[in-house]
Amino acid sequence: MKNNCKGDQGMASKKLYNHLAMKDVEELKTKLQTEQERILNSQVGKKSEGSANYTETKDEVDSANEDILLSSHLRFSNRENFYLKKIRKAIAKIDSGDYGLCEECGSEISFARLQARPTSEMCIGCKEESEKAESQNVHLKASKSMGKKIDLVTNI
Repeated sequence: MKNNCKGDQGMASKKLYNHLAMKDVEELKTKLQTEQERILNSQVGKKSEGSANYTETKDEVDSANEDILLSSHLRFSNRENFYLKKIRKAIAKIDSGDYGLCEECGSEISFARLQARPTSEMCIGCKEESEKAESQNVHLKASKSMGKKIDLVTNI
């Protein structure tokens, strides 16, 4: 790894970053924690809201509309849960001193990229390669939030 371990220079026995200033790392951690808190607060509000809004429908149109709304809520909830996991992983990496390193090649992820996307796990080069490979394999796309393969050919 490209990180250097330093003694008691502000962060007892934690790795310090070659390419990121500690103030920048703290700024990114605060941003991640704020986003985590926002998601957790919105989930609490949605849970209490969801149970209070359920009513028996009187006709098929109302039932269909309710199903669509429920489906949308579940999809957005799944996306938020996936993002929350990425946030927690990024915070854990900050705490361990491994934050800002590409999981594919081990190189440093630029501060500008981390500012734009604090949960980034790959440098821009590896991410571009990953997206190119994914776009070329249209027959078996992976659902990012669910981790399942989607067969687009049999549904046509």
